[in-house]
Amino acid sequence: MLKPLKAIVALLLLVSTIDAQAQLDQLFAPFDCREHAEFFHVVEAVEPPKVDSVIAAPEIVIEIDTINEWKEWSYVENYNFGKDRGAMPMITDLRALHPYFRDKINKLIAECKKQGIELAVVESYRTHAKQNEYKVMGKKYTSSGAGRSKHQYGLAVDLVPIVDSVAVWDNKQLWLKVGVTGEKLGLRWGGRWRKPYDPGHFEWTGGLTSVHLAHGMLPIISEDHYPCAHDDVKLLRKYWKEWETAQAAVTRK
Repeated sequence: MLKPLKAIVALLLLVSTIDAQAQLDQLFAPFDCREHAEFFHVVEAVEPPKVDSVIAAPEIVIEIDTINEWKEWSYVENYNFGKDRGAMPMITDLRALHPYFRDKINKLIAECKKQGIELAVVESYRTHAKQNEYKVMGKKYTSSGAGRSKHQYGLAVDLVPIVDSVAVWDNKQLWLKVGVTGEKLGLRWGGRWRKPYDPGHFEWTGGLTSVHLAHGMLPIISEDHYPCAHDDVKLLRKYWKEWETAQAAVTRK
């Protein structure tokens, strides 16, 4: 009787032990906190949009008015510099000059400014009509008729020193400083002439004479320094022709 009772008790103890172990195993089972944490989630990697390292700037197109630019050239009326220079306006724009000569005059103005001398452009390009007007006004203005002046080919310019906003024509010492500065730049200075003495006049022809110029020749300059000289001169001739037509019309009136 005692043995069966012991067997029952042993069986009950075994079952209890197994159940307790099962509960214990369940209590300490492996726990993956990542599956239960609210802040944890998997985000699929997204490749950022491709951006070009160099963004091409919009092309800037500079349009040059090859038809009406001559109308924008600066000019002055008679007595603007204190002297009678005829009824027709005088073109004062340096853009009207041959490109090589234009650079020389810009240099002359800059060099004189370093010396404290302000120069004003009295006249750059001159039409045949304007040249004829000077011729009619007498030899104190010119003895050259239309087509005989370097002005008609963009190779001459008239300048004057300005002191206290007034054109100074009769200061020979001041003229000498200006003239010598121009000569150092390879320009021919009218202050060396006797008849007419013309200290405000500077010119450059590249060795050509008035006869060459009258036959349509212009100085040849290096394309290394002036690669667009041919086109520039071609355009200049067009603008000169427009001014010739405009002032000739005024003469006929």
